[in-house]
Amino acid sequence: MVPVHKAIVSNNIALQAKYGAAGATAIYTALSRVIAHDAARGLTTQVFNIDTLAHMAAVHGKPVIGSKDERGAKEAVDAIHGSLACDYIMLLDGPDVIPHIELNPISGIGDPDRTIPSDLPYASSSPFSKVAANFLNVTRVVGRLPACVGEKDHLVLVDLIDACIAHAPLPAQAFSPFFAISADIWQISTQLSLNAVFGSTAGLYLSGPSGHSLIDPSLGGKAHFINCHGNSGDFRFYGEDAAGAFSDAMDSSKIPAGAISPGSVAAAECCYGAQLYNYLLLGRAKPICMDYLMQGAACFLGSSNVSYGPASSNGQADLICQLFLQKVLGGASSGRALLQARQDFILTQVMSTATNLKTIAQFLLLGDPSICPTKAEKTLADGAIAVPKAMPIPADEASERKSRRIALASQGESIASAATRPGRRLSTTSPAIDRFTEIARGQDMFNVEVFSVTGGAAFQAAKAAMDGDRKVVVATKETVHDAKDKFDRNFVTYRVLIGHIIDDGLFNVEECESR
Repeated sequence: MVPVHKAIVSNNIALQAKYGAAGATAIYTALSRVIAHDAARGLTTQVFNIDTLAHMAAVHGKPVIGSKDERGAKEAVDAIHGSLACDYIMLLDGPDVIPHIELNPISGIGDPDRTIPSDLPYASSSPFSKVAANFLNVTRVVGRLPACVGEKDHLVLVDLIDACIAHAPLPAQAFSPFFAISADIWQISTQLSLNAVFGSTAGLYLSGPSGHSLIDPSLGGKAHFINCHGNSGDFRFYGEDAAGAFSDAMDSSKIPAGAISPGSVAAAECCYGAQLYNYLLLGRAKPICMDYLMQGAACFLGSSNVSYGPASSNGQADLICQLFLQKVLGGASSGRALLQARQDFILTQVMSTATNLKTIAQFLLLGDPSICPTKAEKTLADGAIAVPKAMPIPADEASERKSRRIALASQGESIASAATRPGRRLSTTSPAIDRFTEIARGQDMFNVEVFSVTGGAAFQAAKAAMDGDRKVVVATKETVHDAKDKFDRNFVTYRVLIGHIIDDGLFNVEECESR
């Protein structure tokens, strides 16, 4: 079988239902241009319509029942990757064509999210499930090139496809200076993130006072970091000052045409930052993430629903955005950058913490995952042998890339084996739980829940050897603010307090809040 480096996963019937037969034909014509372009850069690319029997039979899979068939879509991607071991998987269009996997809410978090719309399961070899913790073995490069749910104009997707073709990697210095905006109340957290990614906080805007048109001249920066409030079905991001006053920070209807430079990379911590809502049905402007893509951004990392992070330190959304930008600005493709960011997050964070588990499930990549925004310095592949400079090395990027994929797949399985996971809800008490409850009540949090801690095989072996009983304790507080968004909805925010217990000792308490 001819190797396929990049699989474009689509659904012909769903595309025709969304755009009409002529629109779908135009999209496939654009994809033929991608295939030719990718061939010129050394990638063999193939389109797989997961509703088509012949396409799925070729990879020993079954066609999906319909566009909402989450299990079928996940199993189709598994069949494609299982047969071809492709280096990139690009989901084509929004969740009305290739569905998000609607994962179960994470127990212990008292926010309103009844599901977590996620692309994480497509990046894992684990079988279909609704449990986020089952997908910590992240081993695949996956991204989504979307239009919004309910989009009628096929040219939106055609133009995005052609923008991918037009992209060329940029030198690292093109990404400086950067653009960053933060809610005023999260200034410290954002400064820590910017120092971690860029080594500088120069040019950070704070909202409160900052918004259009003050920020417009800086939107031309190639690297964007956004740490503001977001809301469901909203085309704005919001700032908040120390007095609790909310203000417009960014507004897709006010971003000037051409303000965002082609090839830009963006990471947004905001709640719902990557929500692809049906703007036509709601009678609203497109989401900010789509404005970025339509103006030529190479990639956008964002959350599908309510996200979290600390106010004056780093965690959750801060870290996944930092890790992604570090990798992508270091020369990785946007898809590999997210794969490595997810692995690093799972490796370094306590995944039995509810907000960490939600973070890894909700953040997803919008854009062609094979695009490399930055020119990488040439390095040897993992495990390669250094060769004296006098000996010429024939370029074999496909082999080098495959070597990385094999190493990352092995690493992903190993990391998952050592990671913790939240276990079952417990009805128990102890002095440590009582101490956490006292702390929570001091902050007007009364809904304390206790969970056991489980994990992969390596974690279980270590736990048995050390004979330590570990628990996680969680409390959530909802705050309804007097301020309203532009749709006359009160801003509602959530604070989560998390305690970690070993045996009968409360050894750590951390706090985060919704973005």
